[in-house]
Amino acid sequence: MSPKRLLPLMIILLVLGALAVLLKRTPPSVQLADEVGLERLVPQALRAEHINGFELYHGSKPQESVRLQKREGTWLVTSRFDTPGSSTKIQPFLSQLSTLQGELRADSPSLLGDFQITDEQALHLKVYTDAPDKPAVHLLAGKGSGSNGFMRRAGEGKVYSVNLYLQSTAGVSSSATEQVPNAKPWLDLRVQNVPKEQVTAVELFSPARTLRFTTPPAAPAASADATPSLSAPAAPAWQLAAPTMAYSVKAEAVESLVTTLRTLQADDVADPAHTASYGLDTPAYRAMLTLQSSGQEARQATLHIGNEVPEKGGSRYARLGDTGPVYVVPQWTVQRLSPTLGTVLHLRLLQMAQDDVMQVTFQEGSTSWSVERVAGEAPASDAALATWRLVEQPEATVDTSAMTTLLDTVDDLSADDLAARSLAEAGLEPPQMQLTFTLRDGRTSSVWLGQAVGQESSGSYARRGDAPDVFVLATVTHKNLTDAAAKLKPGNTAKP
Repeated sequence: MSPKRLLPLMIILLVLGALAVLLKRTPPSVQLADEVGLERLVPQALRAEHINGFELYHGSKPQESVRLQKREGTWLVTSRFDTPGSSTKIQPFLSQLSTLQGELRADSPSLLGDFQITDEQALHLKVYTDAPDKPAVHLLAGKGSGSNGFMRRAGEGKVYSVNLYLQSTAGVSSSATEQVPNAKPWLDLRVQNVPKEQVTAVELFSPARTLRFTTPPAAPAASADATPSLSAPAAPAWQLAAPTMAYSVKAEAVESLVTTLRTLQADDVADPAHTASYGLDTPAYRAMLTLQSSGQEARQATLHIGNEVPEKGGSRYARLGDTGPVYVVPQWTVQRLSPTLGTVLHLRLLQMAQDDVMQVTFQEGSTSWSVERVAGEAPASDAALATWRLVEQPEATVDTSAMTTLLDTVDDLSADDLAARSLAEAGLEPPQMQLTFTLRDGRTSSVWLGQAVGQESSGSYARRGDAPDVFVLATVTHKNLTDAAAKLKPGNTAKP
């Protein structure tokens, strides 16, 4: 074929090839926001780091607002006594807000009521950047659920569906149409957060006593060249440094107490202008940690615990040191930081194997009686299976259930506390009841039971036969002993 005839054919092939390339090209990408029709509700230039404050209020009660402001890089809840704000709450919220987009759902002022987003119905959010008195953003939030809600810009009628339910974020109940926002969700309620390895001592002050526990400083961190250890780090070896007592320490209980104190969380805050009325100027309770970082001098962090907060179920005012926020700490925290001695020490009155008990003698006033194991019986794996008889009435049937309860109770009989009472004041001179246990090897151990401490749930006084200390037994423990004694008393046992 001649070149003149080939030229048109080549041109046609080139055109067809170019068209094929154009048709196979990937179309330009389209932003997801453009595909679903999302629109930014905040200015394009808004950045989370540029936000210096924001304010929340219900449209019907603008005077009851929650206000937060950033000062020198720290967020403060200025409407709540300048309490530090929670960065874990605030920063994610600002990041979400700075890129807030929504899908248009309505564009008519007459429909605002359907979304509970009129000026009076809505939750208002004002965001400040450079000008403290002029909001850079003013949004209104209406009804919603879960993590989605409806919002609009102030002064506009367009309503958008957004991935932010502002009422939930602000602590407003979805069922309360006129509830004002609460400052509490924005507060940093961490009283302190101290690393475990820095704690070398804890000291507890109360009207009843002062306790000081110590533990050796944590070992220095291993070098990068050291062989890693597969074993778990050893638990702190807590010791009672003061006062001197002949009772061993419950190390796990002390460690739990220290954990509560070094990671203390409050329930709320209070006005720091009234510390005297809170009992914080001269607190009855204090809890102090001694802290020492590697290569630094030791320092103390003291928590002052004041009066009970009215209508707060045993919660108390508290403050770390002499300045700073005043917190409200829950009752369980207060109780843990002012423990009874039996919580942190082993206050054992009796400890014996049930199989070794051969006889129990009861003394109540001038009356005494005894229950003994039948002679010649070998130790039983279950003490309840042993045969017992009443010494004064051998033919009577002994209440085996009462005997089991008695032996279970004295197997490891421990007290809740020690009391600064004389034997006479505790009803132990003479005791109201004395129980003496004779063991297989002939040794004896006894416990004396005294009067009730006072309130019905406060326990009863007791004494170990060979110790001068006055113990406080739990009410249920005292009842188990006295009820068993009553059921084993002559006249209360059944005859065959």
